[in-house]
Amino acid sequence: MKLSTTTAMYRYRRDGSYITLSDSAKGLYEAGYRDIDVNFCKADCEPLELTEDGWEDWARRYKEELDSLGMTADQSHAPFYRYRKAEDYRISEYREEMIRRSIVASGILGTKAITFHSIMADPKDAALNARANLEYFKPHLELAAKCGVSVAIENMFGKRLPDGRRGYRYHASLEELIELTDRLKQDFDNVGICWDTGHANEMGEDQGTCLRRIGKRLIATHINDNYGEKDDHLLPWLGTVDWEAVMNGLREIGYQGSFSFETHKFTAGMPDALLPEALRYTVSVGNALLGAAG
Repeated sequence: MKLSTTTAMYRYRRDGSYITLSDSAKGLYEAGYRDIDVNFCKADCEPLELTEDGWEDWARRYKEELDSLGMTADQSHAPFYRYRKAEDYRISEYREEMIRRSIVASGILGTKAITFHSIMADPKDAALNARANLEYFKPHLELAAKCGVSVAIENMFGKRLPDGRRGYRYHASLEELIELTDRLKQDFDNVGICWDTGHANEMGEDQGTCLRRIGKRLIATHINDNYGEKDDHLLPWLGTVDWEAVMNGLREIGYQGSFSFETHKFTAGMPDALLPEALRYTVSVGNALLGAAG
């Protein structure tokens, strides 16, 4: 496995302004990272690199910058938005254009897997959600294949209800996630699963068992911790995730991809002066986990 982190770890300042992806890569390199997960999530709602004219030229320059640093970008994260009905994704043209651009940019960057969230077409109808997602993902998979990129569909979580239970969310169920992935796999070789350890913890999953069930379908990871209540995006060992189970599961299935932190809330509120030291600490945490996994 290769230690990696989301660029969101070094992307936001306390005043709300953005650090460029170029400067993010340099800061993460100096902290000790050699691989990044390029986070395009807010490209559908903020004026960022993908929203500008000449965005493909930007992606080529960014690739050159990463190459000059000896860095790779094996993962990326596509923008996502909330779907209130099955037809919403067909009329959200701007957001879908940003998703298309994120796929093309990922291809330019040499990214292996771009993470997607599934769509929630209906709050109760699982069969409708399955049909809608099959339709939704096919054109994205076709484009990704042309760009040499795989699509990693992420496990999700249901909202906490007043009685303490989790509400329904498509792909909060591992079985739904595996079913959709396997159905898409019948027509596309470039599809797999991204396992988010924080989402799984919110659902109370036995993560070792889940990872063994996923097996070779796993092509990307989002590594983060929480207390099982909210999507806190904490560093490992700051919440209640069973990291021994996670690391044993990854080792047993022979996962060789990026071990990618999605722990941006650890650094989100820090003064700039503290960020370099904080980022170096995250590298130490990652190396400790990878060492424990052998």
